[in-house]
Amino acid sequence: MPSLFQRFFGGATQRPSASAVKRPKRPPGPRRVNKFGPDRIALVGFHGKGFVIARPAAPHADWLQSRIQQLPAKVGAATNLTDGLRTAVRICEKTPPGILRRIWLLSDGYPNREESGIDDAVAAARQARVNVNTIGFGDEYDERLLRRISGGTHNGKFIPVRTMRELTAALVQSSGGPPRRRGSRRSETTVLAIDLSYSMLDPMEGRPKIEVVQDVLMQLLHYKQQCFS
Repeated sequence: MPSLFQRFFGGATQRPSASAVKRPKRPPGPRRVNKFGPDRIALVGFHGKGFVIARPAAPHADWLQSRIQQLPAKVGAATNLTDGLRTAVRICEKTPPGILRRIWLLSDGYPNREESGIDDAVAAARQARVNVNTIGFGDEYDERLLRRISGGTHNGKFIPVRTMRELTAALVQSSGGPPRRRGSRRSETTVLAIDLSYSMLDPMEGRPKIEVVQDVLMQLLHYKQQCFS
C-alpha cells in the first residue's frame, strides 16, 4: 500500500545518494613529529639582553657552524642572565611534544640586570618541562645562583668549569651517544645560552674565554654530525 506521503505527492520516495550527502570535514589533526630523528641545536647569547643567534637546526646545517664562528663579534656590555634564560625557554616552548628539551646556561660572572626576575624565568622552564643545566665558567661567577637555577628544574645540574677539557666533558661527553638502533633514542632540542659579556674576552689557558667556548661548541656540533650521519 502506498504511504500517505506517496499518495499526497505521487510516486515513490527516493533516498539521496551517498555522494549527495555532505559530511562535515574533519578538523586537521596535530602535526606529526619524528620523535626519533636527529637532535637539534639552538644558540642564545646574552649581555645587556638575551637574543637568538641560531634557531633550532639539525647539526648538519651549514649556517649553524657560521653562527658559532660569529660569537666573538657579539660580545657586549652588562650581564642579563635572566633574559638569556627567558629567551632560551621561549625557544624550548615551541618544541613539539615528545621531543626532549634541554638548556645549557653558561656564565662567567655575576648578573647585573633583571636579577629579581630570575625566579619567574626558572618557573617558566619548569612549567615547560625543560631541563636546565648551568655551567660556571672560570673563577668568578655566582655559584649560588647557578645552583638555584639548575635545582629549580627537572633533573637540572650545576657544573663548574675552569678548562677547555672540562667544558668539553660537560657539553660533548654528557650529550649522549648515537642511537643503538633506529627509534631507540628520543630526539632532543638543546639550547646553548652563552654569556657574551665583556668578561668573556678575559684569558683562559692563554686565549679569550669566548674562543674556548667557540671551539668546544664546534666539537659538539661535529660530534652530533657523526652521531646522526
